[in-house]
Amino acid sequence: MAQHPLTLDGDGNKNHPFKLERTYLKDQVTDLLRDYLIGGRIAPGTKLVERDVAEQLGISRAPVRDALMELEKEGLVVSKPNGRYVIEPTGQDVKELYQVRLVLEKLAIELCIAQQTAEDRLALSNKLAEMKEAVIHHDRLAFARTDVELHDLIWQQSGNRHLRKVLNGMSGAIFLFAANNADYYDWEEAYQLHEDIVRDINAGDVAAAIHSLERHVEKTIQRLLGLYR
Repeated sequence: MAQHPLTLDGDGNKNHPFKLERTYLKDQVTDLLRDYLIGGRIAPGTKLVERDVAEQLGISRAPVRDALMELEKEGLVVSKPNGRYVIEPTGQDVKELYQVRLVLEKLAIELCIAQQTAEDRLALSNKLAEMKEAVIHHDRLAFARTDVELHDLIWQQSGNRHLRKVLNGMSGAIFLFAANNADYYDWEEAYQLHEDIVRDINAGDVAAAIHSLERHVEKTIQRLLGLYR
């Protein structure tokens, strides 16, 4: 397996590591690495060495270790005998994960609608507006991030922490693959599919929301698997 060099600073200059606050370092490192993984700035297959990451961020190894363990729980990183690596999802992986995710996310939508508050509806609408801004500005990282955050909001609003944990754990590969191929997306179509889901959830229409989710998943699988052909 090819190993890709790890570079965390935007300009490629290792003399200027990120300056992170010393509080909540584990969460900050996790968020930073997740953004880089989903944004495609750290390539699939890259070996993530605690020492190297810590040096580039100018911090100790402990929060880096904790962050990598968290990303492993999310399915973005995998442990092997010689270290931790960014996952390299295959087309078959994506197809199988989407099949399972569809079943679980239908349940999440049902639970979400059953107990949704006005604040929940506003949160979904605001996140959808962020996605629209990303489409307008063709901001690949923001688009990928808002995609992840929008679905996570639905899972969170289901009120079932175990369901959310399972969905988070299996969706890392999906979002990573999708984000790394975002240049091949019809961004307007992708946004419209998410808009339909949010509209139906906020309207309290379970059947319509599930139908919109099925359309979203079907089109996404077709697009992603088409890349392998």
